[in-house]
Amino acid sequence: MDPAVRKETGYIALWTVLLSVIMEGVFLVLNQWNLKVLLGNLGGAAAAVGSFFLLAVTVSRAVSSGKPEEAARRVKASAGLRLIAMGGVCALFIGVLGTNVYATVIPLLFPRVGLFFRPLADRKRKGSAPAADTEGSDLID
Repeated sequence: MDPAVRKETGYIALWTVLLSVIMEGVFLVLNQWNLKVLLGNLGGAAAAVGSFFLLAVTVSRAVSSGKPEEAARRVKASAGLRLIAMGGVCALFIGVLGTNVYATVIPLLFPRVGLFFRPLADRKRKGSAPAADTEGSDLID
């Protein structure tokens, strides 16, 4: 696996965990917390991080093929499949396990929040030398 995929997925997973803890705290403060909230949060977070991981792997493989048209086609095709998969996971958790709808769906937004703050992390890291294992990962960074 490409080191950049591992690094970026770890970054998104960290943000998802942090925001999930905050969301659980909000449910707790509002006196709405129960096991269905926790299970929904775990399912939604797993779907979100899994979707990002599949996106990163798809982009990494598509770019390494060297054909820009094929890469764009693969990424577009994967977007629809990943959206259907995330919807299926959420529907499974909500419909079968009876998890809280909000706790299941809100974590799907957490990777976007992490990506929004990514430039700040990069700016802070700019003073240090880049890691050798992520050399050449400019497309994902």
